[in-house]
Order: sequence, then C-alpha cells, then structure tokens
Amino acid sequence: MTTAAILELLARGGTTGLALMLALFFWRDARRAIGARLGLLFALGVACYALVSSNVISLALGPVSLALNLLAIPTAVLFWWFVTALFDDRFAWRQWRLIPLGIVALAATGHFLPGPDSPLPLIAMLAWQTANVLMMAHAAVLAIRDWPDDLIEPRRRFRVALASLVPILGITVSVMEIRFAGIGFPDWVFHAQGVTLFGLALLFTGWLIAAPTDLFPPDTARAPGAVQSGKLAPEDRPLAARLDQAMADGLYREAGLTVGALAGHLKTREHRLRRLINKGLGYRNFSAFLNTHRLAEAKRLLAAPERAQDQILIIALELGYGSIAPFNRAFRAETGTTPTLYRRTALAEA
Repeated sequence: MTTAAILELLARGGTTGLALMLALFFWRDARRAIGARLGLLFALGVACYALVSSNVISLALGPVSLALNLLAIPTAVLFWWFVTALFDDRFAWRQWRLIPLGIVALAATGHFLPGPDSPLPLIAMLAWQTANVLMMAHAAVLAIRDWPDDLIEPRRRFRVALASLVPILGITVSVMEIRFAGIGFPDWVFHAQGVTLFGLALLFTGWLIAAPTDLFPPDTARAPGAVQSGKLAPEDRPLAARLDQAMADGLYREAGLTVGALAGHLKTREHRLRRLINKGLGYRNFSAFLNTHRLAEAKRLLAAPERAQDQILIIALELGYGSIAPFNRAFRAETGTTPTLYRRTALAEA
C-alpha cells in the first residue's frame, strides 16, 4: 500500500471520528431544537460518506457498506436541511423539503441499478449532480443574504466561510463526477478527497465547539424582551440607555437602517451593539429587533380611526419598510393575520 493510500485511510478514519463527535455534540440539543436534529443527521451522513466513498474501505466493509450508503447518498440534502435551519431562526419543517431527497433517491437508483451499457446511469448522475449544485448554491445564497443582519458572531463568520467554500467544492465535485462518469475515479482522486474531507471536518468541528450553546433557537423560543439592567455589565448600561432612547425617538423608522448605521448614531462600535442586542435583549438577528418596534407602531396606526383611510403601503413606508411585501410577511409572522384584517377587526371593536 502506497504512502498516499495510507494517508487517505488515516484521513477518512479521522473524518469519521470527527463526524461522530459532531453527532454527539448535536445529540446534546436534539430534543430542544430541530436544527440540532438535522445537524445530527448531517454528521452521521458525513461519517458514512467518508467510509463508503473509498474503494478500499467500502470493499473491506462488505455488505455493511450497502447500509451505510443509505445515509451517505443524501449527504448533500442533509447538509442543505442543516444549513437552512442554522441560518433561518424561524425555520419550520415543511413536507416540500423532502422533494430534493426524492430526486436524489431516484437518481441514485437510476445510477446504480441499470447495466453498464444503459444510458440511464449517466442521465441519473447528471440529475443527481444538478440537484446537489442547486442545493449548494441555495445554501451559499442564504449565507450571503442575511450576513449583515446576523447578531450571532460565530454564525456570521461561518456564513463567510460557507459562501466561499461551498461553490468551489460543489462545482469541483460535480465536474469530477461528470469527468470520470462511466470509467471510475483514479486513485489520486480518492486520496485528495480523503485529505480534503478531513481538513473540512477538522475546521468545522473546531468552529462548532467554539460556537455559542444557543446556536439553534429552541423549538419553542422565548420571546425577546426588554433589557434588564441588572443582567447587563456596568459598561453596557449607558449604551443600553442610548439605544432605548433612540428607539423611543423613532429611529427605527429610518428606511434601510443597519446595525452599522445605528452604531454610528449611538457613537459605539458595531460589535458592541451587536452583542448588546443579542445577549442583552435576546434577539438573534437585527431585523427581528427592528420589527418589534416597527410592528408595535404599525398595530397602533392600523387601529387608529384617524388613519383608517391611509393605504397600508403608506404606513409600511412610514415605518421604514422598503415595500409592502416585507411588511406583510413580518406582520403576519407576528400577529398571524394580515394588516388589512387586523385593521378591520381593530376598527370594528373600537
């Protein structure tokens, strides 16, 4: 056995060990958060993939490798589920999230079952890789889209790494799959893949262990509340008072208000303000903090008889929303109804 092959086996064994360690890490919070349960599945998928994607290990495992393949094949789907739950604090499981799993399962069946002369394996492999690329692209978009809004600093750093690495790795894997379709991978591909997997698993494990314990919100999250000055560090209390005053003065009405702009208004560093809103107020993203103030005012304006003739759009723009769509989404998420129905009910009860 060559030195490169030995290094590959060691790397794959290390990857499996790290993935199982991550599975235990996610198991700790699996009962309280769906994101942790999805993380547990993803970690187990990585462990299985690290084993069965090696010819040497797969042959050594014999029939066991067939069982491990059941969790290894949809690893990209498990990753997509996990990342979506990680980046979306309002994540809720929906049945349509099973669609990519069905596509991958059908593609895998079409890839492995037909004979060597059938064109179906190539078609199925292309469908499989297309689904994987689309999921990786969506994960990268999620990472970039809400990066400025995120108040959990370790998660913000992970967004940057994910947005940088996923497109590169996803495209590389897909190109390799297509390039060597039907002829099998040369040995150097397995060696490089094993070392790369171990490096990524090591980085991800280090990041996750250093991440906060509240990385995932519980399935029944407590509502963010007002700052309790007794729980604030003495040096943060003046900033908390200035923040309260700025909100009382209606600064939240400013369209496009960002954490950086608010920090400049309060004459403080952005990271201090992020920490205060996250740790002191209990908000996980800046939009939720702004919506608390904006929607409280929206409900007051919608219930006011003197504003009954105002268009909903006018009120939304007045409160700092760029258009009616984000206002409607935020209002429905907060109240369970639309602004129009809320106004109708409030005015009828007045």
